[in-house]
Amino acid sequence: MNHNISRQLISSAKQLGAVLAFEDLTGIRDNLNEKPRSKTERRRTNNWAFYQLLLFVGYKANIAGVLLVFVPPAYTSQTCSRCGHIHPIKGKSYRNGKVFKCGHCGFEHDVDLNAALNIAALGASFVSSPESPGLSCQLQGQMPLFPISQFCG
Repeated sequence: MNHNISRQLISSAKQLGAVLAFEDLTGIRDNLNEKPRSKTERRRTNNWAFYQLLLFVGYKANIAGVLLVFVPPAYTSQTCSRCGHIHPIKGKSYRNGKVFKCGHCGFEHDVDLNAALNIAALGASFVSSPESPGLSCQLQGQMPLFPISQFCG
């Protein structure tokens, strides 16, 4: 399955002249397994073949000349993909289960799709300005977000 998915990703990226942006999930299993979780949840995440998919995408991208960008996962699902706002109180979030609703602009979306939009924007920021990639909130006092950690391709 991962060969088919990676082939489709690379084929589409090549046709569109696109860059593929992924969250840098290095060490995610270790982080997930530190938290107390049920046996079923541990089995589900430990069988998740994201590393294999990334390996397949990586070597196929290298052959096809498609650039891969890896962005840090911090705040990708907690940041509004429309206005860039993060909840101003540390430890609080605009996430509620699978729904993200920005308290600043009112944008509402699925948390995973919101995160995917942020990851795409970070990938685009690398392509458009590789000397200083990243995003920042437009509100006073908000920190610059998402310095891009590593690139390959």
